[in-house]
Amino acid sequence: MKMPSSTILSEKLIKPSSPTPSTQRWHKLSLLDQAFSNIYIPFAFFYTKKQLDSVSINPTQISHLLENSLSKLLVSYYPYAGRLKDNTIVDCNDVGADFLRVEINIPISQALQKHNNVIEEMVFPQDLPWSNCTNRGLVVAQLSYFNCGGIAISLCISHKVGDGHSSYNLFHDWAKITREPNGPKPVLQYVQESIFPPPITGTPFLSPVCTSNKEDCIQRKFIFPIQKLNKLKALIAATSNVQNPTRNEVVSALIFKCIVAAVKVVNSGKSFQPWIMSQSFDLRHQIDLPPNSIGNILTSTYISIAAEKYMTLANIVTEMRKEKQRVCDRDNVEDNLFLKKFLELATEEKNFLKVQNNMCNFSSLVKFPVHEIDFGWGKPAKVNIANGLHNKVVFLVGNLSGVDAFVSLSAKVMSVFEKEKELLEFAAAVPTF
Repeated sequence: MKMPSSTILSEKLIKPSSPTPSTQRWHKLSLLDQAFSNIYIPFAFFYTKKQLDSVSINPTQISHLLENSLSKLLVSYYPYAGRLKDNTIVDCNDVGADFLRVEINIPISQALQKHNNVIEEMVFPQDLPWSNCTNRGLVVAQLSYFNCGGIAISLCISHKVGDGHSSYNLFHDWAKITREPNGPKPVLQYVQESIFPPPITGTPFLSPVCTSNKEDCIQRKFIFPIQKLNKLKALIAATSNVQNPTRNEVVSALIFKCIVAAVKVVNSGKSFQPWIMSQSFDLRHQIDLPPNSIGNILTSTYISIAAEKYMTLANIVTEMRKEKQRVCDRDNVEDNLFLKKFLELATEEKNFLKVQNNMCNFSSLVKFPVHEIDFGWGKPAKVNIANGLHNKVVFLVGNLSGVDAFVSLSAKVMSVFEKEKELLEFAAAVPTF
């Protein structure tokens, strides 16, 4: 098998197709925006030569279409065409979004049939996904050509301006404008500092820096088909007080339980330590914001498993549901758990976010139809999220017939986790080679 390699063909800045009005020059960051480091949320979508041939489009035309539609998109998503002035303001100066064209010397089939970390990373700008970057645009797009004629389209989107929901909106709207260039332009609501205003007085907070151990991370992809999901839901409903467990709840609980079991094997001889599961929680619905709201509009949920006897699927899902209810009952503007942790660090004058050893971080995109992102040549043959910033990170993405789980762990823990019998009863591991 040929060793994969990539070559940058071109790199340019794509400016908005019309200038941003002077009244929108300064995009003020909320306290929640300021609490995030300037890491990049990375999505990639793969399309086959057969799909491109079906609409009689060649690689040169694809680049032209994507550049034009991205330029139109940035009129509505104008902060993403600007640059951070500091940790409080984006200067919406229309410098533009980065756009790269890259050639990858393998057929797309190798990427579709397997989940090889080397190949997966090539469809993103080098070293950009999840990095604390200060010298790139707030959106960096890459069009990758495989040598068979297939392509991958990726976006790295700054977390400083918006959350995963905002990033999905941006990718969805880019695809729609490419597919329907004469259609209506996106209408967005930028919350800026209206929901989570920063303190009026005092020195602005420094932008946090996420410590990374990505070098020790391996990402694997696991597919949970709908039939196995229904079986898992029925099992948990029969053994817990939760009669209608969601896809997110049952998959998260199973993965969490199996990660803890794998760590126990690797740390043989050590006594059980309490574990924490952290999940992001979108607040748009709770605080009556529309889905087209752009910004970091979320909080974090935390459940703690204090003893090994409580590390059961039924108990984990029960605790997740209780925590969800607590979040729904709480005023998450005045009492935001994520912000509390950030402010604790700021008070201690620490501008870095360090992950606890016994914590698993989950982010779920199962409610978004990411597998239906259509630029005009059909739904993607594959969706990918780049390897996480650190280990014990899990991303869940809904697919057309179940859930894809992207799990990042240390090599030692992954070697045990991917063989966990309970996991493989409900999920299939995508081959790596």
